[in-house]
Amino acid sequence: MRLLVILTLVYAAVLVLALAVGLILIVRALRKANRALAAIGAGLKQVEQNTAPLNDGLSQVDQALSKTAGGLETVRDHLEAADGALGSIADRLGR
Repeated sequence: MRLLVILTLVYAAVLVLALAVGLILIVRALRKANRALAAIGAGLKQVEQNTAPLNDGLSQVDQALSKTAGGLETVRDHLEAADGALGSIADRLGR
């Protein structure tokens, strides 16, 4: 009976030791992940600061490109009309 008690205590000690080692390894991994995420967060803050001045410039570029798109649509419409007119002239000339 005494042997059974000793084996149970040894088993319990090994179990507690294994759990402690496992938890310590988990804590180390979580701390390493925390450092990595902190570095990523700092990098993203730097990117945000570096790109902040682009906001106003991009708005102006967007407005200019919208105007350009409208102008290009007008040019397209005129070219289509000219193509139709030149096609009818070519038909009259007998191609």
